[in-house]
Amino acid sequence: MARRSFRAKYRKELKRRGADRDVPDRVLIVTEGSKTEPDYFRKLIAELGLRTAQVRITGDGGSAPVSVVEDGLRILQQDPDFEQVYFVFDRDRHDSYDGALDTIKGLGKKRAYKGVTIVAVTSVPCFEIWFMMHVSQSRKPYESAKTGGSPGSAVLSDLKKTDLFACYEKGECAQFDEIAPFRDDAKSRAGLFLTQAQEEGTTEFHENPSTRVHLVVGALETLSKVNRKI
Repeated sequence: MARRSFRAKYRKELKRRGADRDVPDRVLIVTEGSKTEPDYFRKLIAELGLRTAQVRITGDGGSAPVSVVEDGLRILQQDPDFEQVYFVFDRDRHDSYDGALDTIKGLGKKRAYKGVTIVAVTSVPCFEIWFMMHVSQSRKPYESAKTGGSPGSAVLSDLKKTDLFACYEKGECAQFDEIAPFRDDAKSRAGLFLTQAQEEGTTEFHENPSTRVHLVVGALETLSKVNRKI
């Protein structure tokens, strides 16, 4: 890993002295999708008044979970000055899903990433389940269809049956403004669904349906509040 810049060392020294309120975190969000997820997060940081210099969003690494992790590591080699790193990817039918999770868990144990918040922001089966949680309380699980359709395709089919997403097209989040008032509902449902699944004994990161998008959304909202205090 590249040596941290003087600015990074300065920021950490201020935090060590308890002055972190004056030094807001930089955040890296690495997504599986090159359109839907980046579009959603860019609109979110714009709404929250966050600067692109403070929150970097990229979806250039490919759709496989392992590719998302590799893309994030490449960026961190070039620019290690991030305090929060979020890897956003789907379960769906990806073979590299568990391997990507293992790699992310291992990063937290490395000295080079000491003090860095590193989070796997998974969605089972796909990112659109986050949109679904804005408009539905259903915990209906999604599996591969007998006709060969993916679990993600089944989510899209159900999503388009709702009024707000009747015209939804994968690759963008044209409904961002319309669903914004329901964001707190989605965050609550995301947390509740995870808790219920874990109480039922479901393996972590395989809760169906589930998403951890609320974790990065909450982190960005907190960052926005910190900025307003400076």
